[in-house]
Amino acid sequence: MAHGVRCLTKLKNLQLVVGVHVNNTLFVKANQDGIVVSMHLWLLLWLIVAVSETLLYVFSSTSFFARKNVRVFLGTVLLISILATAIGILAADWRVWLAPAFVTPYRLVNVARYMKYRLQPDRLRSVSLQAHIWLIVLQILLFAIGWFAFQISVVTLFGVILSVQLVVILVLLRSTIQTWENAKPTKTEHHYTDKELPSLSVLIPARNETEELQRCLSSLTRSDYPKLEILVLDDCSQERRTPEIIRSFAQSGVRFIKGVEPEEANWVAKNHACEQLRTEASGSMLLFTSADTEFDPGTLRVMVEHMLTENDDMLSVLPRRLPQDVRTMSFLQPMRYYWELCLPRRMSKRPPVLSTCWMIRSDRLDEYGGFDSVRQSISPESHFARKAVIADAYSFLRSSDGLEVYSIKDQATQYNTTIRLRYPQLHRRLELVTLTSLFELLFLAGPFAGMVLSFFLPYTMAFGLAWAAAALAIEVTYYYAAVETRHATFFVALVTAPFAILVDIYMLHTSLLKYEFDDVYWRGRSVCVPVMRVESRSKI
Repeated sequence: MAHGVRCLTKLKNLQLVVGVHVNNTLFVKANQDGIVVSMHLWLLLWLIVAVSETLLYVFSSTSFFARKNVRVFLGTVLLISILATAIGILAADWRVWLAPAFVTPYRLVNVARYMKYRLQPDRLRSVSLQAHIWLIVLQILLFAIGWFAFQISVVTLFGVILSVQLVVILVLLRSTIQTWENAKPTKTEHHYTDKELPSLSVLIPARNETEELQRCLSSLTRSDYPKLEILVLDDCSQERRTPEIIRSFAQSGVRFIKGVEPEEANWVAKNHACEQLRTEASGSMLLFTSADTEFDPGTLRVMVEHMLTENDDMLSVLPRRLPQDVRTMSFLQPMRYYWELCLPRRMSKRPPVLSTCWMIRSDRLDEYGGFDSVRQSISPESHFARKAVIADAYSFLRSSDGLEVYSIKDQATQYNTTIRLRYPQLHRRLELVTLTSLFELLFLAGPFAGMVLSFFLPYTMAFGLAWAAAALAIEVTYYYAAVETRHATFFVALVTAPFAILVDIYMLHTSLLKYEFDDVYWRGRSVCVPVMRVESRSKI
């Protein structure tokens, strides 16, 4: 009898152990507070939601899934499911899912894009599916990294993170210094006579411009370039002063051109204006510039002589602000310059280039396809620069003594320019926004956060000094973009560099949301229709 009781007790204990083991490893685990869903079940649910999301994008262009009530219902279910599984996995083990959870908001945006249904059906299907696959792969990769990270010690984990940060930041620092040094204008030994210089056309598209245009034309009419024509296109301005300002410089040789409205679906308005200017220009060299730019009298001659000496087909100039403007702090334009300077662009045949001031040979512009080939591009100069750099016929110069190009953009214009350019610069791809944000947080803002974190880690002095060195390298790269271009004083740039990085992340997401869910205007015209290829408003 006693033996039977002991055997029964052992059997019950074995069943209990096996049951608890199965529940712990597969579905649920019991604790004193009740039943808790395990990580395994949450991952299974996450996988089911991911597959469902994939199928939704695959069939999103069909008539059934394009219906508004179907889109709203399925999209709402997916939004709730994605959010619920992310929160569930975080509750199960926040350590391994903290990094993958960073991607969750972008998946939600991707679903919301399907619900909004602004893009043409085939394009919506393509971009949504592509972004979804990339985001899922990124979450799996981050999950694997997170799982591995918590198998090692805290010191080893942050040591690895710090080492990777230092390598990447040193690459950025080297690239910034190299680009800055290579952008220094060189004095040409050969002096070109007026007869040897080619004809030059300065082309300015102007829409609703006032004081800035006045200052720009005043500086250009003082130029000492001998074979110069200045063409300004009034791009259907609503501001009456714009054509009046242009005509007031007629006696100084400025030619007025009446613009024609573009086809909204096929042309970015600024590109259409530049195309009209191109057809009217007679110079063998063409200088495209914006109305909020100023030039010293000898600048145009220096630019042309540089192109002749270097046998270049195209040249772009990084402007700086006027000396009296240095006290006005700015974050947006320095970060725009920062990305042109810090990335090793030459390796990818994507050289630094700015729309503010760029010069090109007229025959090469025609050979590259002209503006007709970049009708819907938000930055056509990038396309031409890539063509020129492949032929080793491109130069990127910075404004300096002897080559003075000044940007006089006010804060409102800088804000609008950033919104207009930031998302298209990443090819309007949601997954690239995700990766760029992760990159900025980890490698640009990370070292500054690391200096604070070091006080809570072992070997505080070692971690603190290493992160301080990384932060200093970031400060140096920002110094070139902000201080050398007169957008901030040295002390202000030193203090505000981390804030400028966070502002850049904010502006990137603002640009994303504006393009995907609202509208982006430039001088009173929408650029969403040609850039995003959105459906007409009647179909949305």
